[in-house]
Amino acid sequence: MRGEGSRVWDDRGRSYLDARSGVWAVTVGYGRPDVVEEVSRQLGRLSFAPLTDAASPVAFDLAAGLVERLPGDLGTVALVPTGSEAVDTALKFARAYHSAGGDRRRRIVISREYSAHGSTYAGSSLSDPDRGLLRGIGGRLSGIRFVPAPYRYRCRYCVEAPACTLACVGVVEEAIAAAGPDRVAAVFAEPVPGPGGVLVPPAEYWPRLRALCDRHGVLLAADEVITGFGRTGRWFGLEHWNVAPDLMIFAKGVTSGYLPLSGVMLTGEVHRTLLTIHGFLPHGFTYSGHPTACAVALRNLQILEDEGLVARVAEVGARLQERLAGLRAHTLVGDVRGLGLMGAFELVRDRETKERYEPAKGVARRIALHALADGVIVRALSGDVVALSPPFVITPEQIDHVVEVLDRAIGKLEKELADD
Repeated sequence: MRGEGSRVWDDRGRSYLDARSGVWAVTVGYGRPDVVEEVSRQLGRLSFAPLTDAASPVAFDLAAGLVERLPGDLGTVALVPTGSEAVDTALKFARAYHSAGGDRRRRIVISREYSAHGSTYAGSSLSDPDRGLLRGIGGRLSGIRFVPAPYRYRCRYCVEAPACTLACVGVVEEAIAAAGPDRVAAVFAEPVPGPGGVLVPPAEYWPRLRALCDRHGVLLAADEVITGFGRTGRWFGLEHWNVAPDLMIFAKGVTSGYLPLSGVMLTGEVHRTLLTIHGFLPHGFTYSGHPTACAVALRNLQILEDEGLVARVAEVGARLQERLAGLRAHTLVGDVRGLGLMGAFELVRDRETKERYEPAKGVARRIALHALADGVIVRALSGDVVALSPPFVITPEQIDHVVEVLDRAIGKLEKELADD
């Protein structure tokens, strides 16, 4: 198998247009010689350095490069290997911050339905309860509460209203009050939940959530693992709403999937408070800040800058959203949504009632399989949602082709369902 640009080839030599970027990760494209050369160069220079006491210069260079691009007062970075480990790190930091500040009762963390925060125990515990990540394992970590996500198409509060009422933000405040305002450490949320269905929030959601956290002394932790580094047409997803978090989790797009690297960005206030902890905060991973991964990340950031790929995402992303909207012509398609190069459409049995097909029908997966047979890779999500997240180097013509393939795939499925 191999990959180049937006395409991959299987072991039989067949070519596919990858419209899901592997797993939301490949941004600057597959098979770039400049990135491969950077891997070889750094391995020849220094193959390993423990971040805890002998970090390589490239890790410091990367940290400086990240800080230059981050919103708000996010000025300190903790580098770790994967996004799931970054979620664990952020959870530790959030609780340690309050403990160091004298609020040892603040242990409760609020997460959202339809969320996806990784596959470690902490990440699984923070992810949507219906995702089944802890099936057969046991209960989630203690102290985690769930609130509704801003899912306008199926909102339990305002789906029948002419406009969003932001009642879902009010429920967060109710959850804080129910837990005890002096016991809540943080709210964890993705700017746009990807695996949860590409749920784009209304314009005032994030500013209201930020104000709510400030009012109650609760940290706001933004999981930008998918939305970070240009996926939405801005460097970071929260920039669409002019909001800066207290903790920002990143991964995937920081290296475009070439090597594992992730991290947590902290504001000056959080960092200064953590520094008051007596003794060393017991946290770290063997491959944290691996020099080769950091070198790749630096090269990746330079590519994004030099080729103007973040602005390009905004441009070609608008084309993707416009073309996807045309799929509404199919009665099987109940909703279409997206932002930048994130897109999704939701399949329904009945548009009026929004009734879903029974899971055994596997309608989203059947769409994905039809598209795969036609040379395009998309992702089937739970809830009968088909998602797209192509590499930033995808061409307008390739976007048109992807949507044309999906149009045919939906048509095939409609005929199959009619024959069932």
